[in-house]
Amino acid sequence: MDAAEALRSIRFDLLEYIQEKVIVDFDNDGRLPVEFARKRKKHNINKVIGFFRTRSNLPINAFLVKTGDEEVYFLYFHFMDSISRSPFNIGCWVLSFRILHDHELMALYRRERKMLLNMTLKRVVDFHGHLCPELVVGAKVSEYAQKLLPGRGFSLIAENSTSAIDAIQILLGITIGNQRLKVMDFGKHNYTFTLKDKQKAFMLSLKKLRYNDGDEYRILSNKIRSSEATIDEVVDFQRLLDHRSRTLLELNFDELFDLNEVEWKKAFAEMPSLYCTCLSCGQEVLADFAVEYHDNLYCMRCFQQINTGCARCSLH
Repeated sequence: MDAAEALRSIRFDLLEYIQEKVIVDFDNDGRLPVEFARKRKKHNINKVIGFFRTRSNLPINAFLVKTGDEEVYFLYFHFMDSISRSPFNIGCWVLSFRILHDHELMALYRRERKMLLNMTLKRVVDFHGHLCPELVVGAKVSEYAQKLLPGRGFSLIAENSTSAIDAIQILLGITIGNQRLKVMDFGKHNYTFTLKDKQKAFMLSLKKLRYNDGDEYRILSNKIRSSEATIDEVVDFQRLLDHRSRTLLELNFDELFDLNEVEWKKAFAEMPSLYCTCLSCGQEVLADFAVEYHDNLYCMRCFQQINTGCARCSLH
């Protein structure tokens, strides 16, 4: 069960409520629970799916956890002093609920929390790990290519490094590794297809879409990024993501993308890797990414240090 499925389960109340005090072994260095004991039985926590605040004025004190027996629980520290800013000092741990398994639910509820609409999309979700709007955009780009472009006679330049890239690689079989897909991360959903034989190129550009939830989405997104969100706010944010994913799935091609012919350039082809040695660090670097400077070759990181005295964070 991934985080999105767990959050949908909470939203749809697909839970067994427990609300019992438990003893927790807490890793103070990692700030995460590692084990809890209930009814004299110990439960090892294999994975923390998410961490939250039970109230916005409290520090992080709640955890969605997966145990060794594949159960998913919601565990939180109840402060005796509700305005305490000192974490985990006066209070007790409470095991709030367990998320029900598929075999404990009717088929309708299983489908709702998985939110899988077809087997093609399931392939992509299984690879990527969860369903999200960017993954749907990538699936739609792939659907266009499968219907309107010839076999494997094209290459693609994508102007983002979002989840859409996973969908494209799985559904079209063009990958960064086989060099038919290049990523130039400008943060845009622009996709340029280059046809090898017809000497034509087309760009798909995602249109500006209105979901009527922009302010709420922005506020919740900022809270989650800064680890200030409560469990209810994270569940609400997942609801917004699901709404956006459904909206994208329901739109037809003309509603989703602008299509324009662009300048054709010779399609890139898979070539054997050629390496050279950076004079500064002594490491091997792909020849296409080496920088020649004063008749010597350097990797980009070393060249930047030589030329500017510092390295950009993005190169670390």
